[in-house]
Amino acid sequence: MPNQTIPIKIIYNAVTANLVNPDRTADLVAKKVLSYKVKNYDYLKKNNLLRGWDGFNTFYKANNKSFPAGFVPHIQKNLESHGYKVLLEGPNVPPPLGPERPIVSKFPHDPRYEYQYIAVDRLVERKRMIAMVATGGGKSLIASIAYKRIGRETLFLTTRSVLMHQMKARIEEMGEPCGVIGDKEFSPVTGFNVALVQTFQAMLRDPNRARIAAKLLARYSFVILEEAHESSGDGFYEVMNLCHNAHYRLALTATPFMKDEDEDNMRLTAVAGKVGIRVMEKHLIDCGILATPIFKFAFVPKPKIPLKTKNWHEAYKSGIVENVERNAIIVDEVKRAAHYGLTSIILIQHKQHGKDLVNKLFKEGLSGSFVFGENNSTERKAAINALENKEINFLVASTIFDVGVDIPSVNLVIIAGAGKAEVAARQRIGRGLRAKKEGPNVTFILDFADDSNYMLDRHYKERRDIILATPGFAENLLPLGKDLDYRIFK
Repeated sequence: MPNQTIPIKIIYNAVTANLVNPDRTADLVAKKVLSYKVKNYDYLKKNNLLRGWDGFNTFYKANNKSFPAGFVPHIQKNLESHGYKVLLEGPNVPPPLGPERPIVSKFPHDPRYEYQYIAVDRLVERKRMIAMVATGGGKSLIASIAYKRIGRETLFLTTRSVLMHQMKARIEEMGEPCGVIGDKEFSPVTGFNVALVQTFQAMLRDPNRARIAAKLLARYSFVILEEAHESSGDGFYEVMNLCHNAHYRLALTATPFMKDEDEDNMRLTAVAGKVGIRVMEKHLIDCGILATPIFKFAFVPKPKIPLKTKNWHEAYKSGIVENVERNAIIVDEVKRAAHYGLTSIILIQHKQHGKDLVNKLFKEGLSGSFVFGENNSTERKAAINALENKEINFLVASTIFDVGVDIPSVNLVIIAGAGKAEVAARQRIGRGLRAKKEGPNVTFILDFADDSNYMLDRHYKERRDIILATPGFAENLLPLGKDLDYRIFK
């Protein structure tokens, strides 16, 4: 039984926390709360490779009673539930220097976006938190507001160069200088800097640059983690643990805790803390920030010879890329949208699939572009602008469009590339959900009931289940066999 007469103290800083003189029970509580199954646990167990080990590791280090500071609220809550009185002793965090309602845009404040200021208020109160904001909710604006509110040395950290450069452009639009650490550029400045996780990781691996990287990371008071769900690997964790003075930490993501491994999900909490605000799709749709999505899963005629292969690549090639009937549906849907003066985005995963679709669409007299990894940013912007201005009917895009791209004019999004990952599925849906500038505030989302192979069928059902589980999406899923109604655009 815990000794309730002597409080347990938790001492913490920006990176690490320690239990002070815990008894054995408190030790075990902390270890259990911060335990996780190791990667490949099921495989190791099945093949009797654990050899007396239960297959669990923990973020709690029993030898010095330490753990990552992001877990302080979890440890406190669990110790209190076991009857302990817990005292917290943290650092003297420097106060924010900016105004409570900083202006970061030339446009007047829209009350529908008040949650952005609420998110920053909670950050200032809690010092570290995850902002769970659905795609299209303006995470970069939240980052901008937070920077101006806190007013201290800030690092914007991401894994994607497109997001890094977009944030740089936003900061410069505010009249602020912005340094860059990544994408072959090293030009840090005082104030706001954007950086790639991979760049810092490479610097830390280089004996000649490791000290520079560590010194640079230690100077930031505020770190913003963009698309934080992507940043749970070893390199990111190492980088964040060197941000010794980053008492303010804001993780921005629509989809936290969706990694396959427990350890990866817990790392996000370790460095950024708990979810402090949730802004979900339904709220954004109901207030008109996002367009209302209408989902259709199209039937694809089954092949005369059943596709029974257990090889994923063969199944994908036959059932998706080279599926004549499926691709014909895509072409017909883009033609129909163009007839009503609407533009389309077709999202693919394989380059050859994109080429084939573009050729088929060109043969139908439609105009469009194909944007993939080899295209530079100038070429991508030109294609997006052409679609935005309705100079072309369609844009075929690879997974490079999964993040950082919103085209308000698009009315039809075709999920041509299938797949099952929830994060990617939500990102692809979100590409066309930006509120429309003219006409009905609606986006059609076309997907496919792929059942030509058991693996493709499972993936289709997982994509459908994501929609069914999402308020704001579920009520707009058409029954199988019901068509999209373009007459609303007449």
